[in-house]
Amino acid sequence: MALQMSYYNPQFQITINDCYWKIEVENGITGGKEKLRVRVNCFKNKDIADTNENKYCDYDFEFIPDLNSVDNFIKQAYVYAKTLSFFSTAVDA
Repeated sequence: MALQMSYYNPQFQITINDCYWKIEVENGITGGKEKLRVRVNCFKNKDIADTNENKYCDYDFEFIPDLNSVDNFIKQAYVYAKTLSFFSTAVDA
């Protein structure tokens, strides 16, 4: 699972459409039952994301996991991310 959304690069003032946003492979989710910290990396597309190289940027957020949910923490993180204003236009990828 991942998210798909455009990325605006303020340095070059360009928008890259349909980027692939996925939770960082190593240390992308840290914390415990009280609070999880999540880092999502932005890549040009899924193929590049699968290499875990050449990311455009990353975005960090925190949320309180639902320990009673049938969804694992990764799924919960993506669902929560879409409630944030930063990811308001994101769709599941």
